[in-house]
Amino acid sequence: MTLNDKIAQALDHLKKRDVSFFEVFALGTDVIRAEAKEGKVHSLERAYEAGLSIRVLLEGALGFAYGREANAELIEAAIVSARHQFKDKHNHIPDVRAAYQVLDIFDARIAGSSPDKCIAKAVELEAAAKEYDQKVQQIRKASFSRGIAELRIVNSSGIDVAGKSTSCTASIMVKAREHDDMQAGYEFDISHDWAGIDVQEVGRNAARKAIAMLGARQIHTMRIPVAFDNASTAELLEILAQAFHGENVLKGKSYLKNKLGKQCFSRTISLVDNPLDTRASDAMSFDGEGIPSRRTVLVENGIVRSFVYDSYWGAVASKSSTGNSIRGSYRSTPTLGLRHLCLIPGEHIAQPLREMRKLLKITDIMGLHTADPISGEFSVGVNGFLFERGAELFPVREAAIAGNIYEMFSHVLAVGNDVRGFGRVSAPSLLVDAMDISSK
Repeated sequence: MTLNDKIAQALDHLKKRDVSFFEVFALGTDVIRAEAKEGKVHSLERAYEAGLSIRVLLEGALGFAYGREANAELIEAAIVSARHQFKDKHNHIPDVRAAYQVLDIFDARIAGSSPDKCIAKAVELEAAAKEYDQKVQQIRKASFSRGIAELRIVNSSGIDVAGKSTSCTASIMVKAREHDDMQAGYEFDISHDWAGIDVQEVGRNAARKAIAMLGARQIHTMRIPVAFDNASTAELLEILAQAFHGENVLKGKSYLKNKLGKQCFSRTISLVDNPLDTRASDAMSFDGEGIPSRRTVLVENGIVRSFVYDSYWGAVASKSSTGNSIRGSYRSTPTLGLRHLCLIPGEHIAQPLREMRKLLKITDIMGLHTADPISGEFSVGVNGFLFERGAELFPVREAAIAGNIYEMFSHVLAVGNDVRGFGRVSAPSLLVDAMDISSK
């Protein structure tokens, strides 16, 4: 039974029960995941799943139920759920007041790829890392996957929108050894386009990272400028992202509460949420409620310009949805979230780096999940490289930095142009004027 058949049955049952306000969300996914080990397939997974969820609005209360089939029992479960939920004047079934953009996020080559092709890609990925250098001693989790997603949302307010997307992902962990020193390197890539991933480059990059850290040393405690590579910057942005949720702002759980229109960051910082960017893992012409996706400017030259909302929190704030409802599967209710946070690139930062007498370039952050997204306070371990006048001196291990992430982003001297996508975040490198580095 197709998704359209499931939706047709659900609509028929809703009509029979005389439900006036409803939403039907249907999603089908098809995933193949292969892992290689020692030149041959180590594991192969194939998962196909399709189902739908129903939300019904009864006298201000939203009921929710999900299942694989659209039968009378599913509708009844949603109705019963609504009868036992709190009534809220802000609950509503959203409508559409803008046009949808067309995105190129479906590749027939991915959709038509077989398990054998995924296995071959995983084997090629492993081989590229292993052949890069004899110092590569171990390969862990050389995996390649491809996915297809098809979804459709229909509601009683006139929304009827559908979309298809494909994706492929490569990831690998490498360990390199020299004498008694062993270091790890991880790399991944993701794309909606089959040709968008070069598995050989992914494998070589993982090996290169591991080898580059061989001979890493501890450094003395000091205060020096710090550069974050694009991967580390992306991790920082994921913490920063929560401050732009309209829900957190309304609840007083955001550092940026009452700071709309104020200069809170360095003038080098401009942030947007852009799920229309085809690099985004959540790229789609609409959000989890069927609202058209849009590009939202969050920060412009350091000034906070806006926050993001789904339909519910938009109603609470007396604002329109910004198309920021996210949905993990048909089993989950829609929630508010940033869909693709992008730090706008600046210029190449090689020259500013050369001007620094000493500088720590951070390539790995440990423990960032312990940061407080409300206050911005953090204390994390870092690895990286120590530079002097633009020349690399040696790799650094077991250092630590602490501070406030909001204050740190107000002291950014430069933003690079080496933008890379990391699923829900897109970021270049950045340079901070000075931070305290703790070590031996």
